Amino acid sequence: MRAKTLFVLTLLGLGLCWTITGCGGGQTAPPPQPMVSITVSPSAVTVFTGAMQNFTVTVTGTNNTEVTWTVQEGAAGGAITSAGAYTAPQAVGIYHVIATSQADNTKRAMASVTVPPVAVTISPNAVTVISSGTQGFTAMVTGTNNTAVTWSVFEGAAGGAITGAGAYTAPQATGTYHVVATSQADNSKSAMASVNVPPISVGITPATDALGPSGKRTFEAVVGGTNNTSVAWSVQEGAVGGTIDASGNYVAPTAQGAFHVVVTSAADPMVNAIATITIVAAGFTPTGGMAEARWSHTATLLQDGKVLVVGGLDILGAPLATAELYDPTTGTFSPTGSMAVKRESQTATLLSNGKVLVAGGFTGIGSPASSQASAELYDPATAAFTATGDMTAPRFLHTATLLPNGRVLLTGGFLSDDLASAELYDPATGTFAATGSMSQKRDSHSATLLQDGTVLVAGGQDLNGVLSTAELYDPATGSFAFTLNQLNVGRVGHSATLLPSGIVQLAGGVDDNDNILPIADRYDPASKKFTATILGNGVMLSPRAAHTATLLGDGEVLIAGGVNDARVTVFSAELYAPPGDAFTFTGSMAGARDSHTATLLQNGKVLVVGGINPSGATLASAELYH
Repeated sequence: MRAKTLFVLTLLGLGLCWTITGCGGGQTAPPPQPMVSITVSPSAVTVFTGAMQNFTVTVTGTNNTEVTWTVQEGAAGGAITSAGAYTAPQAVGIYHVIATSQADNTKRAMASVTVPPVAVTISPNAVTVISSGTQGFTAMVTGTNNTAVTWSVFEGAAGGAITGAGAYTAPQATGTYHVVATSQADNSKSAMASVNVPPISVGITPATDALGPSGKRTFEAVVGGTNNTSVAWSVQEGAVGGTIDASGNYVAPTAQGAFHVVVTSAADPMVNAIATITIVAAGFTPTGGMAEARWSHTATLLQDGKVLVVGGLDILGAPLATAELYDPTTGTFSPTGSMAVKRESQTATLLSNGKVLVAGGFTGIGSPASSQASAELYDPATAAFTATGDMTAPRFLHTATLLPNGRVLLTGGFLSDDLASAELYDPATGTFAATGSMSQKRDSHSATLLQDGTVLVAGGQDLNGVLSTAELYDPATGSFAFTLNQLNVGRVGHSATLLPSGIVQLAGGVDDNDNILPIADRYDPASKKFTATILGNGVMLSPRAAHTATLLGDGEVLIAGGVNDARVTVFSAELYAPPGDAFTFTGSMAGARDSHTATLLQNGKVLVVGGINPSGATLASAELYH
């Protein structure tokens, strides 16, 4: 009975176990299915009209990676193949490419496609082209793979012509025209450039001038608006107004008056320019030139009437040892003896014995200081230089003034610093000796012998700038003292002229603000003061520095050349008349020059020598004012 009962229990137990297993406790459930996922690459792209773009797709979550490609906007949005090759429509806009999973059509991915408009730009977009001139244009086309354009001129043949490569030729007629580049992919898209064809113009330089009888001037013409820059020159008044050649070289008549030089365009004879020439009583004419071009030299009138030109800088900016003599009777220069030392910015003083003292100067970078302290004597009788005693201090950019006692006063200058020292040269002993020093260091100043035998030292510069101070040297005491007042304007590169009245006129120069000055300062020994100029009186007609000022036999002062306030070297000249305290133009030099010399000859003429022209070239030419 017990065994039967156990068997039944065992079966019941097994049945219970099966029952439990059947309820879930005895069998493992299958894993969940993965989610299908799709990505499209590129997800955003720009495609030109009609162009193609390949898309790729990545499908995960299924072994079936096939997709169906469509365009959301349908045929209006382009077309795409089963391989993802998309073709953009002709219409611009934003479209959408869709990839749908074939394993689960609820799963898809989308890419945006921008089809941009065609755009055309042209370069240059505005240009000036002279009559019949040419200009190349380029076009840039975006929004399409077809970057070809069609070129045209908006105004047709009247506006010029253009090739298929964008090479434009302007018409003869002046005006504003328009070059057009039209896209061949979309002929509704174009760009336009404006073309200005200016009129032919002619300019003449100088536009005005003053010349003495038979004076010379070379005119220049500037022609615009055409490639044909040829011109014809003439004198409006005919032969009575002077002559001019085909190169613009004008020779004034002997008669005074106003005349006109005319330059006419060969491209359009109706276009011309006119310069007015005033012929005045006195002016410059060329004379013989030097053997060597030079500036920063000295020129000294000898007792026999000849002029000794010494040293200076050559065409390469190197100091010279050579010297030349100008003979007024022949109008020519000839070489004479050379110095033992090359020098520029030296002084040259005619001594009472007829010899010339040449002292100091700059001998070139790296030259020994002793060279700048040396001095030499030129003897016209032997046409040779010989050494004399050395100065007590090397110096250049200094002054040298012949005193009534026959000695020479040398003041200031520069070595490694500006100098306040001064010294006296005694021709009897051939030696230099120190005298009282100035109250202020200075170089590039002026020194003028006054009628009472004292010396006025004025202006100049030191390492701190341009100076407005002035000092008087008294030979009786051998000392300097400041004047009772200063210059009204500090100046360097000015001129200083002793007038017949005893007044000293300081003209032009550069002030401490680097302005070129038109005004003059006057020192009156009677009051021992400087007086200010009044606008309209004592004011030069042209601001200038590095010019020359020469006292003429009639008491007037000839001011010539220099650099004006535009920093341009000029050929103009003017006369200062002390009685009226007025400046008036006189005949101009044949050539513009600065840093030259001007020497009053015994015949009353003024010899202008060397210097620098507007292009910076060193000059060998010379002119006579008469």
